[in-house]
Order: sequence, then C-alpha cells, then structure tokens
Amino acid sequence: MFNRFIRLILPTLLLLAISVSNLNADDASLMKPIDYQQWIHKLESHLPSIVVVDMWAMWCVSCIERFPEMVKMHARYKNDNIVFASMNLDDRDDPESLSAANDFLRSMNAQFDHYRMDENLMVAFEKTNLIGIPAVLIYDREGKERYRLTGDNPNQQFSEDDVEQAIINLLNEK
Repeated sequence: MFNRFIRLILPTLLLLAISVSNLNADDASLMKPIDYQQWIHKLESHLPSIVVVDMWAMWCVSCIERFPEMVKMHARYKNDNIVFASMNLDDRDDPESLSAANDFLRSMNAQFDHYRMDENLMVAFEKTNLIGIPAVLIYDREGKERYRLTGDNPNQQFSEDDVEQAIINLLNEK
C-alpha cells in the first residue's frame, strides 16, 4: 500500500515542484528595486556616458504608448555611448501593478536596464522632483541633468522628436 502511494504521489510532487520553479523563473522581476540614493550612485556609475531615463508606470497610458519609441531609440543609439534606463514608478506595495509592469517589459523586449523606485510613491515623486509622468530625464557626460521632458504642462507636451533632438544635441557637444 505504501509503495503504491509513493508511486502515485511522487511523480505528482515532482511535476508540482517543476511547475513552481518555472513559475518563479517567469515571475522574476526585470526591474531592480532601487531607492533614491542608490539611484544617484547608479547614475554616477555611468559617467562619462549620456544617460536617458524613461520615468513611467502602468497607470500612465501615455507612458505605455511612448515606451516602444524609447526601445527603438535605444536600438539606434546603443553604439554611441548612451545608456538607456527605465524607472518604474508604480506603487511598490501593489504586486498586481508590478507584475503587469514586468509583463509589459517582457513584451517590449527592451534590452536596457529597468529599475523600480523602492520608495513610497509620493516620496519618489518628491525626491525626483516630478509632478507627473511621463517624463524623460537626460543627463550629459558629466552627469548633469540637461533635459527634463515632462507632461506637466498640458499645453506643451513633449514628443519623441524632442527626446531625439536632446540626444543629438548632447552627442554634438563632443
């Protein structure tokens, strides 16, 4: 009886263990949690590269609509000493949003670093001096923020052309 039990249960347990390990691999976060101080150090570590940071969240429809263009820009400029990164500003305590953000990043196949601000949402906006998103922050080769393209003013929205022009301007400063 015991042997029959083992023969029936053991394969089921093995299949369950394999399924759980695969589930965990699929759920691995593409976004590295980072607090504001760590973020500042990360930006400094990219010197002397130009750094383009896309600030976004799943609840921001225009962020999601703009993201594919950021992926295309990365592909165009990846050999020009420009670092692209995305900073997710979804609520760190909302696992559904974070899971959706990871699924979105996987679907975009963005081959650059992704971070998740590991701060309270309001604190994250305050520390990054953002009123709203979408926002693209662009840092020059010395680490100085040179361009802050935001959707703060509804009468003056930025476009992908604005992001591209900022990149070109900084590249021309060689």
